[in-house]
Amino acid sequence: MVNPIEAEQALRHRVGINLRALRQSAGLTLRKAAELAEIHWRHLQKIEAGEINITLYTLVRLACALHADAAALLGHRWQPVN
Repeated sequence: MVNPIEAEQALRHRVGINLRALRQSAGLTLRKAAELAEIHWRHLQKIEAGEINITLYTLVRLACALHADAAALLGHRWQPVN
């Protein structure tokens, strides 16, 4: 059985890595990307560090700000847990 706490932490980490990579490849600073997503830059910094959990709404806002699909931030295809 998958430990939900560990799975959530791993997903936060993956989203942070993918978000940072997309932001940097777009040539955006933390402040500019946060402005485009209409969130505080410190909040974005915490998301990229995998320190906080975010809502799907925030995930979509970040993806839109980076002109990416929200699934790209998750970084993997959905696989059901047995």
